[in-house]
Amino acid sequence: MKLFLLSKVLFRLSLLFIAGWSFILNADNTVGFSHDETSFPLDFTHAQVNCESCHVQGVFVGTPTQCSECHSNAGRIQASAASMQHISTTNDCEFCHRSGGTWEDVVRVDHFAVTGSCQGCHNGVTATGKHTLHIQSGNVCDDCHRTFSWTDAVYDHASVSGNCFSCHNGGVADGKNATHVLSSNICDDCHRNTGWLPLAHFDHNAVTGTCGGCHNGVVAEGKHATHVISSNECGSCHVTQGWLPAGFDHNEASGNCSNCHNGSTATGKPGTHFITTQECDACHNSYNWISTNFSHLSSAYPGEHRDQLNCDDCHFSNSETVAWSQPAYQPDCAACHANDFESDEHEKYGSTDYSVSELRDCTGSCHKYTDSSLTTIDDIRNSEHRVSDSEF
Repeated sequence: MKLFLLSKVLFRLSLLFIAGWSFILNADNTVGFSHDETSFPLDFTHAQVNCESCHVQGVFVGTPTQCSECHSNAGRIQASAASMQHISTTNDCEFCHRSGGTWEDVVRVDHFAVTGSCQGCHNGVTATGKHTLHIQSGNVCDDCHRTFSWTDAVYDHASVSGNCFSCHNGGVADGKNATHVLSSNICDDCHRNTGWLPLAHFDHNAVTGTCGGCHNGVVAEGKHATHVISSNECGSCHVTQGWLPAGFDHNEASGNCSNCHNGSTATGKPGTHFITTQECDACHNSYNWISTNFSHLSSAYPGEHRDQLNCDDCHFSNSETVAWSQPAYQPDCAACHANDFESDEHEKYGSTDYSVSELRDCTGSCHKYTDSSLTTIDDIRNSEHRVSDSEF
């Protein structure tokens, strides 16, 4: 009975060997097993372990062939597994590791086997992370970088958390060039993140220089050839929303009045204007054309009159040079007012009256004498005809 049972066991073992193994008759007539004849050839470290390490309790059928089926902390076959700090992967070990070395001998990192986010590894601990000069950004690395090269990257401005100038400062990325307008460093006041040019718009509030610093005909459009002669403080007349319409500040004009007020650039003298070579501001002021403030400096000028006279009341020939009506009496009052003289109103003595020549200066005093000797004054007329009087 015992012999029967023993033979039965041996028979089953032979069937098991035949089903699961291939035998090769060696030259020395010994029998050995070659794993190369199976679908899982042994190499490197796998060729050095005991058979029982994989074929637990002599079970051959269903032995795992995938790395993670053995190299885990679960399952009937347990081998060295990934540490707790191992990156999140698909558990296809051979994507990165090789069976001929240690776990640390990583041939490559195949990002297709990684299941976590970039930052899960590229955090400066598990793998290289952002360096100290990296732009301020989110941690979604693949917004800009690709898995086969950090440096050959695209750029997604939506991932940047800092302002434009934190990168576009001429160090990390291109900044303002030498001819850039004087401005603040808020780049997106004018530029778009899809391209520096063309400008999205232009915000004058971001400009720190003067108008003329840009509007000089080089950096930006400047004064045209027919522009009035003026300073370069454009904002004194123009507004940033548009060159026209514009106000006008005469304090910024550097030319003569007639340079502009010539009937072409600006309103000039009307056809009835007094003919003169004087500049406009000799009589007019910049805020009121109607009122005049001409000051006569000539020694021949007889003085201001009480009545408000027009220029042509005296300059009746419409000339700057006065044509005296009675030139023999100039520059005294009689040169103009000789015809207004009434002799019977100007008694000298008795029935004798003063002549125009004697009283040519109407503003002076005149005396009435007792007789022809003109030695005794009978009456004194003090300053009868002052120019400030309302009438003679």
